[in-house]
Amino acid sequence: MTTQTSQSDQTTKLVASVAADQLGIKAVTLRKYSTMIEKQLNNEDLFRSSGTSHRLYTAADLAAFKDAITLTEHGTTLAEALQQSFNQPQPKTTLVVEKTVTRQPTAAKKVVDTPPVTPNEPTNAELLKQQQIMIRRLDSLNQRLNQVLVKLDQQATPQPQHPWWQFWRY
Repeated sequence: MTTQTSQSDQTTKLVASVAADQLGIKAVTLRKYSTMIEKQLNNEDLFRSSGTSHRLYTAADLAAFKDAITLTEHGTTLAEALQQSFNQPQPKTTLVVEKTVTRQPTAAKKVVDTPPVTPNEPTNAELLKQQQIMIRRLDSLNQRLNQVLVKLDQQATPQPQHPWWQFWRY
């Protein structure tokens, strides 16, 4: 009977909200992860069954997402973690450089690994631009806050008290 339940668990597909509860994350986050995987694998129907637009997740999918979450907690980027957990090899570009030595007539080949470039991550220039925008926003908010504090201080200073019956003089 135990094998029957495990087989039915393998074939059972869960909707995003239930799967997210089992993973301990929000459904929106699970949908974001699913979209990233679908884009990386160029398969937009990976989690969608035929005829519906709803994503359905199997136990194997949940295990892969758990592995990805664990990898991100240990410092791996989200894209790399998702790619590793779904058993997709990381695209690596190799550069072959030929170097000739004057003393020896043979040529030595040196293989240099370059880090993969992911199109989803922003460049340094984009990050700098975003940082400058945030600094300007914070400066303007700081200036507004200081203006409000000055007005509050002016209102809080005690005004000279006059008798109420002499309201026409002041």
